[in-house]
Amino acid sequence: MGTATLRVVSLIATVFVLMAFVVENGSGSRILAIFPSPANSHQIVFRAIVKGLLERGHHVTMMGTDPIETDNPNITQIDWSFAHKIIVENIDVAKLRQENCKTLTISKQLLHVTEMFVRAEMNHPDVQQLIRNAGDEQFDVLIVEYFQMTPFFAFAELFNVPMIGVTSIDSISQAHEVVGNVVNPVIHPEISHKFSVNLNFFQRIDALLTKIFIDHILFPGEFAKYDEIIEQNFGSNMSKSYELMNRVDFLMTNVEPAMGFIRPIVPQAIQLGFLHIEPPKPLPTDLQQYLDRSRHGVIYFSLGTLIRSSSVNAKNTKIFLDAFKSLKYDQDLLAHSNVKLFVTQGGQQSMEEAVDRHVPMVVIPFNFDQFGNGDKVVERGIGKSIWMERLTTDGLRQAILEVIENKKYKRNIERLGKLIRDQPMRPVDKAVWWTEYVIRHQGASHYRYKPAQMPAWQYHYYDVVAFLLAVTALLIAALGYAVRRFYRFLAGHRWFSTQVKQKAL
Repeated sequence: MGTATLRVVSLIATVFVLMAFVVENGSGSRILAIFPSPANSHQIVFRAIVKGLLERGHHVTMMGTDPIETDNPNITQIDWSFAHKIIVENIDVAKLRQENCKTLTISKQLLHVTEMFVRAEMNHPDVQQLIRNAGDEQFDVLIVEYFQMTPFFAFAELFNVPMIGVTSIDSISQAHEVVGNVVNPVIHPEISHKFSVNLNFFQRIDALLTKIFIDHILFPGEFAKYDEIIEQNFGSNMSKSYELMNRVDFLMTNVEPAMGFIRPIVPQAIQLGFLHIEPPKPLPTDLQQYLDRSRHGVIYFSLGTLIRSSSVNAKNTKIFLDAFKSLKYDQDLLAHSNVKLFVTQGGQQSMEEAVDRHVPMVVIPFNFDQFGNGDKVVERGIGKSIWMERLTTDGLRQAILEVIENKKYKRNIERLGKLIRDQPMRPVDKAVWWTEYVIRHQGASHYRYKPAQMPAWQYHYYDVVAFLLAVTALLIAALGYAVRRFYRFLAGHRWFSTQVKQKAL
């Protein structure tokens, strides 16, 4: 056999090996991806996963509020961008927070608006067509935003596929609970709390009562509404919210342990973090020149995509302006070597971008997980945190100067950034690999922590404690009864009575 022939045979063999590798790794699978939250900070995380799946050659049908601009023929998109308008017209979280509305009041309003956009998204003609023609479609896995929006989980049962839950921030306690991750309301308070570390006694009481309220009052009420939506769209034979919530095969939570998101987790769940981070792109020439010319460096000020500038009241706007005017720094974009500080609301993605670019922070949290993120920034020594209700011009100016001029913040965030980058693969590659793993094995039931499905009174052995307390109480009662009887027996004896009377005299 000639040398040329051997080369051809070798090339063909190589191609077959590569094809086998691609098939083995799940390439070309059909994936249904559903991301209902109309918030860009959530969607940039989910889009990163979808792009990673497309790069691997998978076919993706995506329902989302922020479609991907691409000419890739392997993606079909159902556009829910109208849901952003529902949010804008019906709730302003920043305004409510500045009016000192209670967290419970804000949460209830947000849940009501969530129900509104869930109903609107389910009613989309393309979604309805997909449901009607379910018998003509075939998918290998469902990837879905895993909060309490259970009607979308029903697609896993409709198409009889494994379900991967994914979050853009830390998962809610109920999600952790479903898979069996450690859930302790005192150690890991709900993300809606303003406190997250070193809880005092009264905060521990608050955290426990909040958990009980959410589990037994708030969520059952929400699930009753979603069960109605499920029946309207999928029929009465479809499982209800609690069953669908527990149907999850694998949980991907977008948090990085090195940032302080540490809790014992089961093999059925992974932590990712920094999913949306990409290498910096070149800035426009005029902006690049502006940053380069800044003598003292710049301060980048952004309150994220969910806080509208018009929502910041006059009092706080004046505080911001007065504080910045008194400083020698300019204010503009991140990711440039001349950026000295990032003033942020403490959103998960904003915090990750600052760490990746090694820019210390001053966090001004507005809502939900932002307070906990602010605590983590302080705990890691990479910035300061000031609550909006405690914000003053002098306080903000002092925090800014402290973080810029004290070099420990810069050193700490550089060290943290290096720690987070020291990983065997990119977070998005990790998410794609586990997605393909679930597809290859048609689920991950072998990782399921079965005790997670036990009733709480059994899992936390309340029945055993109650039994032991009851036995102890019975023993104490029996001992008390025996002592009393023995005393009465002795009191009946003439000798004992005489002795007692003599001592009394």
